[in-house]
Amino acid sequence: MELKDKLITVVGLGKRTGVETVKFLDKQGAKIIVTDTKKESQLKEEINALKGCEVNFDLGGHTLDLILKSDLIIISPGVPTDIPLLQEARKSGIKIISEVELAYHFCKAPIIAITGTNGKTTTTTLIGEIFKATGRKTVVGGNIGRALIQDVPKLEKEDVVIAEISSFQLEEIKDFRPDISLFLNITPDHLDRHGSFEVYIEAKRKLLMNQTKGDYIILNYDDPIVRDFADNSQGEVVFFSQQEELADGVYLKDNQIVANLLEKEEEIIDIKEIGIKGPHNLENALGAIAASLLMGINKDILVNVLKDFSGVEHRIEEVATINGVRYINDSKGTNPVASTKAIETFDPPIVIIAGGKDKGSEFDDFAKVIKEKVKGAVLLGETAGKIEASLNKVGYDSIYHVKSIQESVKVATEVACGEGIVLLSPACASWDMFNNYEERGREFKEAVKKVDSMQFAVDS
Repeated sequence: MELKDKLITVVGLGKRTGVETVKFLDKQGAKIIVTDTKKESQLKEEINALKGCEVNFDLGGHTLDLILKSDLIIISPGVPTDIPLLQEARKSGIKIISEVELAYHFCKAPIIAITGTNGKTTTTTLIGEIFKATGRKTVVGGNIGRALIQDVPKLEKEDVVIAEISSFQLEEIKDFRPDISLFLNITPDHLDRHGSFEVYIEAKRKLLMNQTKGDYIILNYDDPIVRDFADNSQGEVVFFSQQEELADGVYLKDNQIVANLLEKEEEIIDIKEIGIKGPHNLENALGAIAASLLMGINKDILVNVLKDFSGVEHRIEEVATINGVRYINDSKGTNPVASTKAIETFDPPIVIIAGGKDKGSEFDDFAKVIKEKVKGAVLLGETAGKIEASLNKVGYDSIYHVKSIQESVKVATEVACGEGIVLLSPACASWDMFNNYEERGREFKEAVKKVDSMQFAVDS
């Protein structure tokens, strides 16, 4: 892809993707326009990060006459693909791509791309740790950590990219073709962005659309939607399963993970030895094992990392045990299915802190799990009323409303009454009150540190 002297517009100046894309384009000699609906006063940090780059800023809106002269438009993941600017650009025949598509065109190294509704971050991080343990230069990024465009162009063929890929990033790929794609699961999420579950599914499916013979497509056999992706796929399909013994794939048998791959069958590890716990993490481990073995990772290295890896921050993260109560940070639980899995990881009594930005999710099934296993539900954020309505349907009334994370920890601690679990697992995005789920999780952990000094007074 030749970028020198091309007029390229970057839509959305995010701190990570937008800024790093502009820096890369500047090094390539492109003529750059950056456009964002935010005003200059709201983007001071991002603009400051681009000092030294030659950029034409178009802020506080989009100037169509300027942008429609572009040779190429690159959009940040947070930018909806149906905004009027992009609709007009398509009418004008301007190519629109995502940052991961740009990175792909400058990547010499093989790519393992992981997607799914839940478990992406844990699985991506786990695979990254496995490859790092071999001494191989490994870039972990995409939807977590650093933007791919920041590191991928520096890699050589013997290196490797482990990329978490979201549905937002997949919307505007054209040629992106991973050597291995890994699909963990698909349940309703981001319906506020995609409009329907069907559109969301198709966005996920795009990850395999360019794969051909010689590429691997790893699918969760236990998820019927993901399993059906095998139909009409051009790459070589490999399944993993907790429920079925597979003739070709990675599966569970008598508490042993067994791999039947590349004409070789062998036991890998007893599930009791795996560092990350819970059925959802077993799913993540199975996918990671399949991807690693297909890339020729030594079994001993693989097993050692599986034993030592304890998970990622903000995903069922043990924060502290104070006065008999365990505090768990699952701020990464941003949809009802993820939070359901978090609840099912622990034995009662559990007090859950839930609520946040509404992504169009339904909470009726989540409410049933809460009724069965949860002592009290502490609700906050935009969806508090919606979750309460679902809880009312199942006759659950141990509900407490709060206005902040600090207050939620105070109330949840009182409800726990010296035993069990206080679980932050919001089942929602964070954007109504926080910049991201990491900020929400950090605030929870800071509040937990102050539990001993809190004064309690709870009204439901």
